[in-house]
Amino acid sequence: MSYRIAMIGAGSFFTDAITEGLCRAKEIFADSTFVLVDTDRKRLDSSEVRNRDIVKRLGGNLRITSTLNRRKALEDCDYVITSCEKNRVAYWAKDIEIPMRFGVHQFMGENGGPGGQAHAMRNITMFMGICKDMREMCPDAWLLNFTNPMSFVCTYFNRYSGVRSLGFCHQVHGSIGVVAEMLGFEPGELQVITGGVNHFNWLVDIRRRGTGESYMKEFKARVIKNKYWKKVFKNIPEQVFSLDILKTFGEYPVGYDSHVLEYLPFFYSPAEWKKRGYEERLESLQREMKMLKWRKKAGRKEAVVRETKARAEFYNYPFPKNGHHPYYQEQPTEVMEALETNNPLYLTSIVVPNHGAIDNLPDHAVVDVPAVAVGGEVRSIHVGPLPSFGAELCRRQIAIHELLTEAIVTADRQKVLQSMALDPWVHGINQARQITEAFLKYYRQELPQFWQ
Repeated sequence: MSYRIAMIGAGSFFTDAITEGLCRAKEIFADSTFVLVDTDRKRLDSSEVRNRDIVKRLGGNLRITSTLNRRKALEDCDYVITSCEKNRVAYWAKDIEIPMRFGVHQFMGENGGPGGQAHAMRNITMFMGICKDMREMCPDAWLLNFTNPMSFVCTYFNRYSGVRSLGFCHQVHGSIGVVAEMLGFEPGELQVITGGVNHFNWLVDIRRRGTGESYMKEFKARVIKNKYWKKVFKNIPEQVFSLDILKTFGEYPVGYDSHVLEYLPFFYSPAEWKKRGYEERLESLQREMKMLKWRKKAGRKEAVVRETKARAEFYNYPFPKNGHHPYYQEQPTEVMEALETNNPLYLTSIVVPNHGAIDNLPDHAVVDVPAVAVGGEVRSIHVGPLPSFGAELCRRQIAIHELLTEAIVTADRQKVLQSMALDPWVHGINQARQITEAFLKYYRQELPQFWQ
């Protein structure tokens, strides 16, 4: 059949995986058109060359086109995939630096903390324009999102956007595959039930493939003894803090330290970061900014070669041992297939409304839970209650997600201040006020609704 799919943010790593998935599902997406959209002409051209090569290699009739015109790309689309944001790396550095001026030292600052809130303000504002275009150009299309901060933007989609949406994140699925390998298993051999808000999930149950008994007790015991949780290793996601959480509260946070700690202000002090082997996020962002400056000066062919090499290096870490293993592949095209064919598809995790999946979180809250794609919808699966400690922390984040999203849509500065004051990283109203005003002033161009 013929479908029209748009990729907004075509310079993203995810674009290649989408093309590969569409090519492999020839019986469903034969004669479809994949429209690549980006605001950067060089990145767009590089992506188009790369993805046309993928089609040649895998075969099929998938048509690859590209445009800088978003509305033109969205016209009559069936699916819109988003992995996009403006000035990501430089703004991320500012999201860390600005709160630091007022005494808040975030390690990550991407999804949680004051930095996560600034990130959300910019990206929700951006999506307000994208969703407006979708309502006008392709009102029946599905929006499949990869853009962070996922829980914030999906709260906007579900409350205010007027479009059908799903939030995709590899955190649970990918990290459990890596964790399995660290413990001596094959990816996919450990099967989990988790719940929480995106990047802040808690392990509810874990089983070994092919067995009917819980593996929770044995899993926790093996983690406590395993060397990869005892210190930070080069090119391996940090998990020392996750082990401290397990030892302290008896519960395992799913993912890696860099995400989990965004929601927990009792991470190690800045003075301890380097002593424990953690590289400050600002340092890695500064290296990435140098890479981006090089890319702007590079020619198209040189950029294609360099980005191809970067992707090869991405799959060359100790874990996963084989980044091309089918277990680690992203699943949006499989979800598209399930929605079109009504062949049920199980998903380890996806960001959707709770609808009773987690007993002790609000029914309307946007959560990260297992789900099944069937009957033209992606439906959450019952997880049960989260541990009381995890549920309480998730409730705080849900309140922040909902309050800040309302503030962005209604341009309410007072609600931004309230949301900042509620953040566990912020320790006083005056500090919250200083950070709020500094963010609104610095990002004035990206947040025009607050200055009208």
